[in-house]
Amino acid sequence: MLKLDTSLLNLDLSKLLADKQNKLIEILADLEKRSSDKTDWLGWLKLHENKNEFLEIQNFADKIINSGKYENLVVLGIGGSALGPQCLIQALKSPTWNELNKEQRDNALKTYFIDNVDPDWTNEILSHIDISKTLFCVITKSGGTAETISAFLWVIDALKKQLGDNWRDNLVAITDPEKGTLRAFVNREKISNFSVAPNVGGRFSVFSPVGMLPLALTGVKVEKFREGLVKAYEDLLNPSKIKENIASQLALVLTHYEQNGKRINPLMPYSSKLARISDWYVQLVAESLGKTPEIGPCPIKAVGATDQHSQLQLFAEGPLDKIVFFIKVTNFTNDFAIPTEPVEGFENLAGESMKRLIHAEGQGTAKAIHKKGVPSLTIELSEINEGNLAYLLFSFEVMTAIAGQLYNIDPFNQPGVELSKKFTYALLGKKGYEKYLDEVR
Repeated sequence: MLKLDTSLLNLDLSKLLADKQNKLIEILADLEKRSSDKTDWLGWLKLHENKNEFLEIQNFADKIINSGKYENLVVLGIGGSALGPQCLIQALKSPTWNELNKEQRDNALKTYFIDNVDPDWTNEILSHIDISKTLFCVITKSGGTAETISAFLWVIDALKKQLGDNWRDNLVAITDPEKGTLRAFVNREKISNFSVAPNVGGRFSVFSPVGMLPLALTGVKVEKFREGLVKAYEDLLNPSKIKENIASQLALVLTHYEQNGKRINPLMPYSSKLARISDWYVQLVAESLGKTPEIGPCPIKAVGATDQHSQLQLFAEGPLDKIVFFIKVTNFTNDFAIPTEPVEGFENLAGESMKRLIHAEGQGTAKAIHKKGVPSLTIELSEINEGNLAYLLFSFEVMTAIAGQLYNIDPFNQPGVELSKKFTYALLGKKGYEKYLDEVR
C-alpha cells in the first residue's frame, strides 16, 4: 500500500531504528494496552473493530441518497470535525463534484463545509442552496463548540420557517454519546444522530462517523476504509514488523531532526487531490506535539508542484531548519500525453506526459533541496483509493502517538486551545467565565 524512500535523509535510519527498537516495541505495547481503556484517548486505534458502526453509517447514507429528497450536504464543524472529511472528499471526488447533476452524481449529495464564523462565507453558502433540499450535519464532540453551534442555531431557525414541524428531517448530528448540550438537544428532539466515542479526540476522529458519514453521503463505500484500517492496524501495531513499520520510522525521523534543529516540517504531496491532507496533518501534529517551548515540530502545508513556485526558494536556500515529507502518487487514474509534434522552444516536453512530468518535478525538488543540505523522505502511494488513504492517515496518527511518547508529552490534550476558548466565552458573556474577562481586558 505505502512505502518509504529515505535515500535523501542524510541519516542511517536502519541504525537509528535498531537503537530505538526496544523502546518502540515498548511504546507499541503501551498504546495497544491503553486502547482498551475507555478513560484514555486511544479509542481511535481500534475504530476498525466496530464493523456495525460502518454498516450503520452506510445504511443511513444509502437511505438518504436513495430517497432523492436531498441534493446538498452542509457540514457544520471546525478543526478535526471538518478537516478529516474535507481532505478525504477532496481526495476521492472530482474537483467539479458540486457542479455535476443528480444523474452524474448517482443522487449522492453535493457537499459544502461551514468551518468558520466568517459571516460572508457562511452567507454565500447558505444563500446558494435550497435548504429544504439540504441535509445539515452538525459535528461537535463536546456538543458546545461556539463556532459550530452559532451556525447550527441559524440553520434550525431557517428550517423551522421553511419546513414547519418537519424541520428535524433535514438534520443529523455527530457528538458525544452521553454528554454535552448538543447530545441533550438531539435526544430531546429525536434528531438522527451518531456518536463519537468518549476516548476518541477530534483530531483523531477521521475514521469515526465524523469522517465516514460525510464521505458515505457523497457516495463513497466506507467499508473500504475499514478494510484499509484493518491492514494498517495489523502492520503498525505488530512488534514483529517493527523494522517495516512506516509510522515508527516517520516518528523517529520527525523527532530526530526536530531535536537536531530541524523543527519545520513541510508535508508536500505531489497531487492536488491530496492537498487538504496537508491541512489535516498540520492540525494533527501541531495540536498534538506543540506542548512546550523547548520541543515540538512545526508542520506546514505545501503542495507540489504548485508550491515550487511559492515556497521552494525558502526550503532550498532559507534557514536549514526543515525536514520535508513528500508524498508521491505512483499511478494516477488519468494521464495527459503531451503532443509529440515539437513546438519550437518546447522540444523537451514533446512526447512526455503529465504523470511523468509531475514525478520528475517531485524527484527534482527532493534532489535540489538535498543538495542544499535539506533532508527529506518520500511516502509513495501506489494510487489514490480508500484503502491507501486509510493506511496513510492512520500511519500519521500512529506516528504522532509514538512521537508523543518519545518526547514524553501527552499528545492528546490541547491546553493552549482551551485557554483561547475560555477567553472567547468571557468576551461573549458566558456564565462561569467572568474571571477571564478581567484578564482579557
